[in-house]
Amino acid sequence: MKKVFAAIVAVFAFVAVANATNYTVDEASIDALFTEAVFEVSSSAATSMSASIGGDPAITNVVALVVDWIGLGGLGIHRLILGTKPINCLWYFLTVGGIFGVIPFIDGIMLIIDLINGSASYLDNPAFIMWI
Repeated sequence: MKKVFAAIVAVFAFVAVANATNYTVDEASIDALFTEAVFEVSSSAATSMSASIGGDPAITNVVALVVDWIGLGGLGIHRLILGTKPINCLWYFLTVGGIFGVIPFIDGIMLIIDLINGSASYLDNPAFIMWI
């Protein structure tokens, strides 16, 4: 019981000593940090991800197909690889894995058809349902 009482007294003593009036903010150094900072804005994470795969549309489709079929299709990760906007991942999440996994399943089938035809018609497609 003595230890608990000592801990409570220590906390109250710390609270009494530590207050906001003891701290100061140096506005000039904060402004200097912001002026020296370098801001880089990329077009999007999806574009950089699809470009990092190698730029070959066939390889990008194969990687997206593999990611879709190993179970990450419900999260919309394959769509990021294809170059869509990251907001589509939110739609996949909100619709419980792309309408309970139906959309990722059809996405996979459409990617297979795209590979057979030798085209890359689903790259940079912003639509939630990419084949429409």
